[in-house]
Amino acid sequence: MSLAAIVMAAGASTRMGAPKATLVWRGQAFVTHAIALACAAKASPVVVVEGADRLPDDAIAGAVRVVNEAWRDGPLGSLQVGLRAVMDAAPTGVLVLTVDRPHVHPRTIESLVQGHAREPGAVWQPSHGSKHGHPVLWPAALLPELLALGGGQTPRDLLERDDVAPLRRFVEVADAAVLDNIDTPEDLAHLGSAAT
Repeated sequence: MSLAAIVMAAGASTRMGAPKATLVWRGQAFVTHAIALACAAKASPVVVVEGADRLPDDAIAGAVRVVNEAWRDGPLGSLQVGLRAVMDAAPTGVLVLTVDRPHVHPRTIESLVQGHAREPGAVWQPSHGSKHGHPVLWPAALLPELLALGGGQTPRDLLERDDVAPLRRFVEVADAAVLDNIDTPEDLAHLGSAAT
């Protein structure tokens, strides 16, 4: 088993009013927390996809920086840029993390990795209170399918396909962070972090 990881950090953070990737929670930038989660999964490489803002080198230490010049077109393009950056490593799966969930618990990541070890051909996703969350661990077999998406499609469209839906697996976790999106200053205040 070999995992790669993609940290999605290309958006403009317009609702937050500041780049979410560089907001600080518990002494570290959001993006640094996401990289730490990927490293806890023993993922290699760990790719950070930036776009609207260039991220400080120290915030992404230990990760590979890639740039989505077309970040305005939406997150699918960022995911595909990240996937192209990890394909040469021939991973058995790719863990996709969003930068706005720095408080996801490492045990949640561990549960996804354990699921992948049991069934490496499945799509693994956490659930909390019967709601499906993030991050998502994609199997190698579906990476070309993700790269082929376009024309307004999203990964959700792939997950709903008749041949892919049976591959979905959910791990129930006590981690409510898998459902959170830290998108606004109010969300940030609720998280108890400081944007410094």
